[in-house]
Amino acid sequence: MVVQRAGAGGVRVQGVHGRTRYLLGIGEHSGMTVSIGSFRWDAQTLGTVARIFVLTVIIFYIDLITPLGLTVWILYLIPLFLTRYIRWKYAPFTAAGVFILLMGASFFLSPGDTTPLFAVLNRVFFSLVLVVTALFIWRFGQNVEELRLSEERYRYLTESSPDAKIVYSDGKILFTNPVGLRMFDVRSQDELIGKDIADLVDGSQKDLVSGKLKQAAMGVRIQVPGIRLARPDGHGVTVEMVLGGIIWDGKMAVQVILRSAGNG
Repeated sequence: MVVQRAGAGGVRVQGVHGRTRYLLGIGEHSGMTVSIGSFRWDAQTLGTVARIFVLTVIIFYIDLITPLGLTVWILYLIPLFLTRYIRWKYAPFTAAGVFILLMGASFFLSPGDTTPLFAVLNRVFFSLVLVVTALFIWRFGQNVEELRLSEERYRYLTESSPDAKIVYSDGKILFTNPVGLRMFDVRSQDELIGKDIADLVDGSQKDLVSGKLKQAAMGVRIQVPGIRLARPDGHGVTVEMVLGGIIWDGKMAVQVILRSAGNG
């Protein structure tokens, strides 16, 4: 085992147990991170796992001391849905498998008020419910991950784009690439994020741009030539504005592409 300081008051512990490599990191700003093999869980994930464990123990205990069956088992859906917050794609199926095993154990350990056949059928039915629910949670997680990767690829592509690219939604800018910063003569995204694009164009064109943005938010692709930007330095820049729909953070947004058409 190796113990190292990790900066910012952090400590990192590394070691190997058998064939499994583990890493424990505790940092002042990042909190605690645990890596075991290919798993890497932060403090939030560890907290979710702890909640799932506690809820599972409580539900199993209630199942052992009461003959309520389905009324108790339905509570297993709560920790099952919590697996959505664990960044391991097999978490829902693992949890469902554990719950099914616990229901099987309760067949022998809990008091029964029905025939053995009916008790078995109940367990088979609810096991199918758990598996189907786990499948839905897994699929939802896959969709979210694909969306996150898609947004990362979009960010990567826009970094090298020769055009200014801006993501706009609900009356404010959410993202811009470096070309967009230069076109508006600002140094950081913080100077643009949260602002309305319509407030960054010539006052006489504000209503025009606002109307086009609303149309683009409904999925219409629009080209708007001759838009004059209102820059802080007072230096006029005329651009062609291309508007189109895009999915951003799981919601519909507008992609704004700005191409310089010369000085105003």
